[in-house]
Amino acid sequence: MFDLFQKKQKLDPNLKAGDRHYRAFIGPPDKYDLVSAMQFNLLTKYGLREKHKLLDIGCGSLRGGRLFIIYLLENKYYGVEPEKWLVDDGIYHELGNQIIKRKKPKFLYTESFDFAAFNTHFDFALAQSIFTHASASQIHTCLENLSYVSNDNFKFLASFIEGDENYEGDEWVYPRCVTYQFEYLNDIVNTYGFVCHKLDEHHPNNHTWLLIEKKV
Repeated sequence: MFDLFQKKQKLDPNLKAGDRHYRAFIGPPDKYDLVSAMQFNLLTKYGLREKHKLLDIGCGSLRGGRLFIIYLLENKYYGVEPEKWLVDDGIYHELGNQIIKRKKPKFLYTESFDFAAFNTHFDFALAQSIFTHASASQIHTCLENLSYVSNDNFKFLASFIEGDENYEGDEWVYPRCVTYQFEYLNDIVNTYGFVCHKLDEHHPNNHTWLLIEKKV
């Protein structure tokens, strides 16, 4: 355990969101621990338990994953991330290989939302700050692919930035953010057999949380 703590880097106070550092690339580096705790508290509040399978979409440097991997039983954490270096740095600086060997998380390095590649079904999914950068077509793909790999009592928590305008581009936008109206996202969600609820949950970066579940 001592060796694990020795690996932690001292943060450069000049780092900003989007800089190529494992804590900065995914968001404000000074809020890394706060957003980590928020994700864990939110999912456990809405029912995540150690026995469940969790799909962490855009898991990045394991900001939330470092808590979920320890909490969940082995073979229960699945992370999707296009930037492999982020996951590698998160493991090195935040978790250590011994925890990875014990808990056996699975990772998929892709931009395509190809969740079926894991060959399993999920109880929970998380998209922390994915819809804040994604195009509508990417959100459609994400939800459609989730509909194929979700268990009956599936819950999906996703954050977005609510605004008066809906992003109309086709490209992923980063590190800038995009906005959507809740009604617009709700229509997309309903297309794939899900229902959507807007949650009154605090987010340190002023996102709005959605709870997405299967229609009964």
